[in-house]
Amino acid sequence: MKIKVNIYAIIFFQCLVLGFANAGENLSLDKALMAAYDNNPRMIEARKLVNVAKGDLITARTLPNPEVDFEIGGLKENEKGKRKGELNNIAVRQDLGFPGSRLFDGKISKNQVLSQEESFKTVWSDIYLEVRQIYAKIMLDKKGIELAQGNLDILRSFFSRVQLRFQSGQALKNDVQRAMIELLKAENSCFIAEKELKIDKAKLNLLLGRSFDVSFDIESELKEESVELNFKELSEKALLLRPDLKTEKLQLDSANKKLIKEQLNRLPAPFIGFQRTTEDYENDSAVVVGLSVPLWNLNQGEVKKAKAQKEAQQVRVDAVKREVVFEVYEAYAEAELAEKQLNLAKKSIEEANELLRLANLRYSEGAVDFINYLDQVKAVTESRVGYYEFLFKLNDAVSNMEKTIYESLRGEGYLK
Repeated sequence: MKIKVNIYAIIFFQCLVLGFANAGENLSLDKALMAAYDNNPRMIEARKLVNVAKGDLITARTLPNPEVDFEIGGLKENEKGKRKGELNNIAVRQDLGFPGSRLFDGKISKNQVLSQEESFKTVWSDIYLEVRQIYAKIMLDKKGIELAQGNLDILRSFFSRVQLRFQSGQALKNDVQRAMIELLKAENSCFIAEKELKIDKAKLNLLLGRSFDVSFDIESELKEESVELNFKELSEKALLLRPDLKTEKLQLDSANKKLIKEQLNRLPAPFIGFQRTTEDYENDSAVVVGLSVPLWNLNQGEVKKAKAQKEAQQVRVDAVKREVVFEVYEAYAEAELAEKQLNLAKKSIEEANELLRLANLRYSEGAVDFINYLDQVKAVTESRVGYYEFLFKLNDAVSNMEKTIYESLRGEGYLK
């Protein structure tokens, strides 16, 4: 008796441990988004690129390194057969550049830092959309498993009834075989739905910057979303908030500053230095001041190049503005369509529930034949699946609109 108690205790303990091991974490959408923001590899890379730009800014604000020249006695021997070998001259020179040129270098590099920060936001908007999409897909997968299991239960019950009718001589052998085929197809649908859930969970894990096989579960379910959409307001927000458009505008500002800088580089650039001479009869020190004159062509090539780059960037900014407005228009149309399709699906599912009730009743009474019943069950299943697919589509359309304008439509603070 004591041995049995010990065995049961060990089995209970093992089951308890395995239960905790398989439970995994409960991953909310909020946790998923925060984890992706901190740990997604693309986000980490984008942060590093911001630091690269900040390093370039430090360099741009620093004067160029000074030049130091040393002159040591020559190789010629004197009357006694000795060479000089002493340090006779030392000169230090610091190029200053034209005063305004250095200032514009700093401003251009500052724009590059801001541009990288906006690029970081662009990367985040992509990750944000991907996380929301795959999280919603997992919710759809779970509902798909539930619906597939429900359809399997219906067909199992139907198969049992067909067998009873066959045994009582009210159905053909073909009906039993067809019912078995439909039952096997339903089981296959369950397997496919389970596989989709596993793959989508693995994809989400990778987006969160962790191993694909980390165990987790979600408790959220797809639900209808109601958001106010106004195309004009959305377009204005996108033109104001889109980080990729801000990046292009910063590049235009930098191109304009570079043009001014190259025009300034046509002017003489001062330099200052110190010279020390210790040769015989010339033991002296001096401060050297001079000008570097762009004598050849007056920097015309660089000015022409900078002007062309500025004009090309202006064309680029105008094109991106048009693309942004179109993307808002496309996302708006998609969201509008998804909402209309969901409304139709809601009406369809109401009819489908009543259709299934009547189909079961009429088949039991013999008023509906075998094939007709299967067609009605199929229509019911498609309507139920379609409703949740359109829920997913609307969720995805809202998320895509948020990415397109770079602002939350749900009152959340993720896109800032």
